Amino acid sequence: MSRRSSSSPSLWTVLPQSGPAPCERYKHACCSFGGSVFVLGGRESHSLRDFWRYNVVRNEWTELDCSCEAAPEELQEHSMVAHQGVLYVFGGMIDSAYTIWKTPLWVFDIVKEQWVSWQERNPPQNQVPVNRKGHSAVVFSSAMYIYGGYIDMRASSQEFWKLEFDTMLWSLLDCTQTEVGPGPRHSHSAMTHLDCMYLFGGLRGLREQRDLWRWNSTSHSWSCLNATSGPSKLVGHSTVAYRDSMLLFGGGESQHTPRSCLWRYSFTTQTWGKLAVLPGSNPPPHRIYHCCAGLGPSYQPAVTTTTNTTT
Repeated sequence: MSRRSSSSPSLWTVLPQSGPAPCERYKHACCSFGGSVFVLGGRESHSLRDFWRYNVVRNEWTELDCSCEAAPEELQEHSMVAHQGVLYVFGGMIDSAYTIWKTPLWVFDIVKEQWVSWQERNPPQNQVPVNRKGHSAVVFSSAMYIYGGYIDMRASSQEFWKLEFDTMLWSLLDCTQTEVGPGPRHSHSAMTHLDCMYLFGGLRGLREQRDLWRWNSTSHSWSCLNATSGPSKLVGHSTVAYRDSMLLFGGGESQHTPRSCLWRYSFTTQTWGKLAVLPGSNPPPHRIYHCCAGLGPSYQPAVTTTTNTTT
């Protein structure tokens, strides 16, 4: 857990676990809702299917059922977002002939604590997104937006999909066909602030990136935010919105070079700053393909998404 003001170093605190808790993992998904953090799947020495809820006040984990027919199978590099008491999980399936015919979307009712079946409402002629890994997912208003991801046999994608929660209809946004934009991308981060989505780094094909892009949900336009300073090339990092800033943690230029740096990007000044660690603080070790969720009034919901719990 880290806490900070706009002018002070970051303070990290270890949260000891005395009861049942998730095993160590990476390439999992998490998000926060109603004072809880939800963690699903990922990979240890093998792909995982377990599903957990963390109560922040009690510092307590509870394992939730993930065995019914409506629940997802083992997933990794998937996404999970929350909207009005419902979790939406997308992508991350182990590629097979079966995944070609399945829309990789699962829905969990938080109040009832159960996975629910959803009806495919797109007409047969309409496209729906295929399985992918390492994409990003954010929420604007009553819709989920999926960018990029790695698609088996097709490499990095620049597809930009929208799912309307009210109708459960998918649409492919035309802005992915323009020349301006991040291009094919996976293992990047994305988060929202006001009416914009901010996308950083990731892999474009086999090349690591350190660029920061802003997508305006009103004008449906991309702009590149050039910065002379800031993080180096990163994949497998995490971002979360805090007040008028974006916090970026961890990641690495490759899976073999993880880092534990905490960066702050100011939306007001459009500048980066690396946050120092308060003396005596106990920062986490280097992390890559972890996940991050923000809790409290100063945070906005994030993705695939510091007072934040990093697992």
